[in-house]
Amino acid sequence: MADGHSKKTIVALGFVFFATMTFLSGIVPTFILFLLVRALVGLGQGSFYGPAYGLINENLSDRHATLGMAIINSGQGVGQIFGTLLASTLVIQNRDHWSTPFLVIALPTMMVGFLYLYGLPNEGRLTRQGEKSWNAHGGQQHGAKLQNVIYDGQKQSFGRTLAPKNWRPFFKRQLIGAYWLLFCSIYGQIAMLTWLPTFLLGMKSIDQRFVGLIASIVPLIAIPSALILAKKLDQTAHARRFLYLFVPLSALALVLGSLSQNSTQIVLALILYGLTGKMTIDPLLLQVIRRHAPKGRVATTFGLYNFLGMLASITAPYLTGWLTDATGSLAVGFDLAAALLLLGLLGFGLSQRNAG
Repeated sequence: MADGHSKKTIVALGFVFFATMTFLSGIVPTFILFLLVRALVGLGQGSFYGPAYGLINENLSDRHATLGMAIINSGQGVGQIFGTLLASTLVIQNRDHWSTPFLVIALPTMMVGFLYLYGLPNEGRLTRQGEKSWNAHGGQQHGAKLQNVIYDGQKQSFGRTLAPKNWRPFFKRQLIGAYWLLFCSIYGQIAMLTWLPTFLLGMKSIDQRFVGLIASIVPLIAIPSALILAKKLDQTAHARRFLYLFVPLSALALVLGSLSQNSTQIVLALILYGLTGKMTIDPLLLQVIRRHAPKGRVATTFGLYNFLGMLASITAPYLTGWLTDATGSLAVGFDLAAALLLLGLLGFGLSQRNAG
């Protein structure tokens, strides 16, 4: 949809829907309805990344695009910090009902949707002329990758023009490798975020009041790390080399975390994961996606990338919980996440051979 309609509007409506479902998550009377509403929350969340990254691709030159995508992605880390601290403060410390955080966060989420809808200018339609691109309002932009010459005022259906007729270009070898590595990195992140509070509460040396603070270490470290790396990536043609360093270190951090016996060890492991984990390698993968996405289908490619990666958010909590029940230890789940990261890097490396 975002490749054929207003990306701003899609994001705004998605946020409004997301906020509504978040509020309902806190008031539904049964567990079945809760699961249904949470699934609908995911539908609203899914409206963001494809259109947002598509806007970045259209409005920023190659020199700044990776940093722009990293700034967008860093919002995830900010949300994790505030969400973790909010939930731990209200539920663990203040003994409020588990539904309270959903009710609290619904209003600012709704406000973001209206901010997108009424506070941002219309993005216009980009058109490419030679090596320069122009939007429908006459503004010149450099480095855009669109080739279709289409304006807002035309009666021609933009959505029909950009509707994918062949999905094969979205599954080129290089893109499949990036999808796979994203799946593995999200698996590790979700397994850790979902079960880390439980793991920390089981450590006698850690005060329950500090569980939320310790769990926030990863995004707190990851945000500046990702932004610094993204700025560096915009200046180098060898971005993939960083993945071969960061992914093994990220896997090592998960293993060290699973072996931790005290608060100092777990904090050091979380710092290492924050420096090298999912949020830090995201700009690298986004650069690969941007380079190999079918022309004129960037938002669709980013949306597919996010969809396939987020499948890990379904499997990771369930599989980690099942392994914990089967073995009596959370460490096995973290070790599996580390092994998947290495398998993801192997698959990515094979897919990028002779990729240019």
